[in-house]
Amino acid sequence: MELFFDFLNFHSSSLSYFFAFIITSVFVPIFIYSLGYMKEYAKEYSLKYFWFFTITFFVSMIMTVFSNNMISFMVFWEIMSISSFFLVIFEYKKSVTVQTGIFYFIMTHISGLTLMFMFALLYKYTGEVYFNDMKNVNLMPNQATLIFYLSIIGFGAKAGLLPLHAWLPKAHPAAPSNISALMSGVMLKVAIYGFILVNFIIVRNYNMANGIVLLLIGVLTAVISILNAVFQKDIKSLLAYSSAENIGVIFSAIALAMILVSQNIYQTSMLAMSAALFHVLNHSVFKSLLFSNAGSVLFATSTRNMNELGGLHKTLKYTTVFAFIGMASISAIPPFNGFASESLIFTSFLKSMSLVPNRNVSMLITVCLAVLALTSSGAVYTATKYFGIVFLGEPRSEKARNVHKVPATMDIGMGILSVYTVVLGVFSPYVIKVISNISADVLDLNRSDTVFINTDVIYISLAIFVLTIVLVSISKTNKVERYETWGCGFNAVKPYMQYSGDGFSQPASRYFGEVAGYKKHVSKTDSILLKTSLHDIFYENVYIPMNKIVDFIALKIVKIHYGKIQVYILYILTALILALFVSFFVV
Repeated sequence: MELFFDFLNFHSSSLSYFFAFIITSVFVPIFIYSLGYMKEYAKEYSLKYFWFFTITFFVSMIMTVFSNNMISFMVFWEIMSISSFFLVIFEYKKSVTVQTGIFYFIMTHISGLTLMFMFALLYKYTGEVYFNDMKNVNLMPNQATLIFYLSIIGFGAKAGLLPLHAWLPKAHPAAPSNISALMSGVMLKVAIYGFILVNFIIVRNYNMANGIVLLLIGVLTAVISILNAVFQKDIKSLLAYSSAENIGVIFSAIALAMILVSQNIYQTSMLAMSAALFHVLNHSVFKSLLFSNAGSVLFATSTRNMNELGGLHKTLKYTTVFAFIGMASISAIPPFNGFASESLIFTSFLKSMSLVPNRNVSMLITVCLAVLALTSSGAVYTATKYFGIVFLGEPRSEKARNVHKVPATMDIGMGILSVYTVVLGVFSPYVIKVISNISADVLDLNRSDTVFINTDVIYISLAIFVLTIVLVSISKTNKVERYETWGCGFNAVKPYMQYSGDGFSQPASRYFGEVAGYKKHVSKTDSILLKTSLHDIFYENVYIPMNKIVDFIALKIVKIHYGKIQVYILYILTALILALFVSFFVV
């Protein structure tokens, strides 16, 4: 019991404070946003239920990053997982929501069980339960490698690494949008914290082979996820796949830091880790902004389908501005925060190409950089689709024409996140200076005064903003006369004549449709009918076959349920004997 209640003795490292700062900074505006957003649910669902699990979710994440031993870490990790599950199924009256919640529940407990096994092995190898004591014990290379792969599965399943990402595009559309903002914005980052804690602070086995494996997983996660995002017409599914893409980018930078430390290239490894942590912060901000923005669209129109939206810039002016800021940031357009962190990631890859002595590894880093650059172009394509189809053009349905007013608290919440986005981009040199000190602590290096981003970016950014304000002010003073666009004599323009979400993706479907599971179906009767379908290839080819196998085994096992208590007691005794046998050899 003393160990269990030892959570009061916090693990106070600079990394813990950094992640706690991220969690709190995002939670506050989302809390304000939720005050207005949740009013729509008050008629059918319990708001007491919502607030209880939301506060529990927030506290459990904070306690997880401050836990100083494996037991309290797992306790709060499980509380975080369970509370998020109850928030995902908040709209429990919808059967699809409950089904999605069960799938999320299974995935999150695959993560939890893997982490329990990992910590059990750490206890066996070190004889310690406290993190500060564990890091003083040097593991054998094979032991450290086993811990590394278990951490990829355990933390990767929660973060959304391929192929354990399938729950993201299902859980986010099912959950309320403010919860999606918290899950994508901060819960995924708690998993990144756990991975860094185990591999960089506790185990500290910087193996090049492990770094290469993580690099490949990260790059594949990024490119496959962004290709799936390109073809989505559900705005929340699009953002969910985009989250997986950014998680892949972050893990790629972490992997690069691992490779560089293994080669004693410390200065650039600190740059790579700083870039990864900076992108953790920035993604938390702009993805929370975008999910709350999608929630405002859903609140106003009652639809997430892009093909039913359009023209919202006329009626949702603040929401449109916030969407532009979020999409500009996710597209890495200066001077927003996404540009600052992604440019640092690319810089670390560029520097590493000439510093790594192994030519094959250097070539791999070069190829991965090229793929990540293409991934960034896919992010721009996706952002353009989201903003252009949802907010520009003309309304494509009555839902988009007859919108509901968005409460002021929702605009305030998005406004705060938008300010974060701009400030973190404009003043990025000062932010990265603080983060570089955290990276030095993580990598156990001396803190240095190396400048990763020159302060000139501040003056350039401020000049851009001043110039923009001046141009807008001048344009308002001039009288503007508006006329209909000349249409070659044809002005009977209909909403369906403009690009739809599906139509915007057609050029990409020619080259990447099969990778993303995008298919066209043509039926010919009295007329020609074209339909499209979209399936996650990993979900279709991995998860569904596994589900069939589990169903088959379950149907066989159910036959041993005879309904006799004596038989069940025998089962319990057998399970206990097996558990003791396993614990003797494992723990």
